[in-house]
Amino acid sequence: MASTNCSQLTPIPQSILKPSSRISMQPKKLSQPLQVRFDSLVTIDVVSILKDYIEGRSEVKYHQLLNLKNDPNVNDGFLLLILQQVNSSISLLTPKVDSFVDALLHISWTTRQPPVLDEYLTFLQTLVSAHTFYCRSVVKMLVSHLTLHSDCEKSTSNVHLVLRGILQLIPLSQSIIWDSLNNGFPYIGSSSCNQVNYIRNLLHFVEYHEMSGPRVLHLIIGRIIKLDSRVSREDLLQKFNQPMEFDEDTVLNQASETLDEIMKVMFELCHRKCHSEWIVHRNFYQDMYATFESLILPAAGIHHVHYLMFYICSTKTALYEAFTERLWVIFLTPSSQLNIRKSCADYLASFLGRASFVPMKYVIDCLDRVCQWIHAYLDRQSKGEGAAVFKIRAHAAFYAACHIPFYVLAARHRDIVNDRKLLARLQALDLNRIVNSPLNPLRYCHATTVRQFAESASHLQIVFCHTIMIRNQRVCIPEATTDTFVMDTEYPFEKYLLPSSMDFVSPLVIDKPIGRDDSLYDSDQVMEELLSESPRVGGFMHHFMG
Repeated sequence: MASTNCSQLTPIPQSILKPSSRISMQPKKLSQPLQVRFDSLVTIDVVSILKDYIEGRSEVKYHQLLNLKNDPNVNDGFLLLILQQVNSSISLLTPKVDSFVDALLHISWTTRQPPVLDEYLTFLQTLVSAHTFYCRSVVKMLVSHLTLHSDCEKSTSNVHLVLRGILQLIPLSQSIIWDSLNNGFPYIGSSSCNQVNYIRNLLHFVEYHEMSGPRVLHLIIGRIIKLDSRVSREDLLQKFNQPMEFDEDTVLNQASETLDEIMKVMFELCHRKCHSEWIVHRNFYQDMYATFESLILPAAGIHHVHYLMFYICSTKTALYEAFTERLWVIFLTPSSQLNIRKSCADYLASFLGRASFVPMKYVIDCLDRVCQWIHAYLDRQSKGEGAAVFKIRAHAAFYAACHIPFYVLAARHRDIVNDRKLLARLQALDLNRIVNSPLNPLRYCHATTVRQFAESASHLQIVFCHTIMIRNQRVCIPEATTDTFVMDTEYPFEKYLLPSSMDFVSPLVIDKPIGRDDSLYDSDQVMEELLSESPRVGGFMHHFMG
C-alpha cells in the first residue's frame, strides 16, 4: 500500500515518464508541465492510481496521468493499455476523477489504428451509460469533430455511430445533443469547408434521428440567412454580367463562396426529398415552409435562401398552390404585422411573376382574388369606412396588394398578349378603377414597378396609366406625405446569382426583362411627350382631391 509520504512513493519507471528534477505534490506550482512520453512495452496500473487518488492516499501519479491532455498524440500501445484498464473498471470514473476523463476526451482518436479506435469507442459508450454525468462532455467532444473534411468519412461515421448509441442508451440525451449541435456551429467567418462539412453532418444526424429534422432545418436556414445578408448583391451582379472576367483571380468573397456551397448542399437535399415517396415529400415541404414562415419571411436584405422554397414548390402542383394560398391568407389576416403582410405580397407577386412552372390560368385566378380584395377595399373607402386618403401608411396593405397585379402583369405580359381568353379575364379585373382610385396607387407604389406596369398595360390595351403618371409628377407634394416604407419594395425572385448552385434554379425562373422591351417603344420618350403636352397641375390641395 502506498504511503502518503512523498519519499516512500513507488518509483515510476524512467522509461514511462519524462524525468523531472523534483516532483512537487502540488502540480500547479510546476514551472513547466510534465510531458508524457510512453513506450508501447510499458506497463502501468491505472486502476491502482485512480483508487489511490479517490481514497486520498496519493495524488502524484494521478496528476502525472493528467498530462495526457498535453500530449494528445500519445503512443497507440500505451493508449490501448490505458483504455483496456479503464473499460474494465468504468465504475471508478466518478465525478472526482473528471479531470482524467477530460484528458482522455482530449486525446486525438479519429485516426488511430482499428484496435485502439474500437477500444476508444467502447470507452465512450460505456462511460455515458455508466455515468450520465459525463454525457454532456462526451457529446461536446463528438460534435467538435463534425467539421472534419469529407476525406475523413470513416472518422465522422464513428462520431455518428457513438451519437446514435448515446440516443439509444439515454433517450433524454437528445436535449444535450441538440444544445451541443446548436452551440457547436462553426463561426460564421470560419472556412467554407468547415461550415459545409458541419451542415452535411447535421443532415446525416437527421437520417437516424428524424424527429430533429425541423430543428436542424431551422438551424441551417438561420445560418444561411446570416450569410445571405452579408453577401453584396452589387458585387455578384457585376461579376455575373462580366462572365469573361469571372475566373480564379476574381473569385467570390468568402461569404459568397460559403453561401454558394451550402445552397448547393441544400438543393441536393431538396432534390432527394422531393423525389422520394409522397409522404416524405409532403413532410419535408411542411418542415421547410414552417422554417420559411418563421425565419425567411420576416428577414430583409436576403437574395438567395428563399429559392429553396421556390425549388420545392416547382416539384408538385399541390405545393405551389398551398404556398401561394398560405401567403395570401397571412396577408388577409389583419392581426399580422404590417411588414409581414407586405412581405407576403412581395413574395406572392414575385412568385407568380417569375415561376415558369406556374401556368397562366392559375396566375390569373390569383390576380382575380387579389383584385376582388382591392375592389372591396375601395368600396369601404368610398363609404367613408376607411382611413383618410392622405394617411398613406394606414393604406400600406392596399398599396402592397396593388403591387401584385402591377408586377405580375409586367412580368408575364408576353404570355398574355396573344391569348384572347386571358386578355378577356384581365379586362374583367377592372384595373382601370384601381389606377384611377382616390388612393392613387400609381403615385405610392414602387416607381419602377409602376413604369413597367404602365408599359405592359398599354401594350395589352387594358388600361392607360401615363396620363395619371404625368399628373402625379406635376403635383407638388410636401415631403411629409411620402412614406418610403410603402414605396420601397423588394421582389425576392428577381435573379439568382450564385454560380455553383445556379443550375438548380435557372430552368425554373423566367429570366426576361420586366415590361416592354421592343425597340419601337421608348417609355421615357412617351413620358416626355406627354409632359410637354399636358398643363402643369399644382397646388397642395390637389393632392388630397385626387
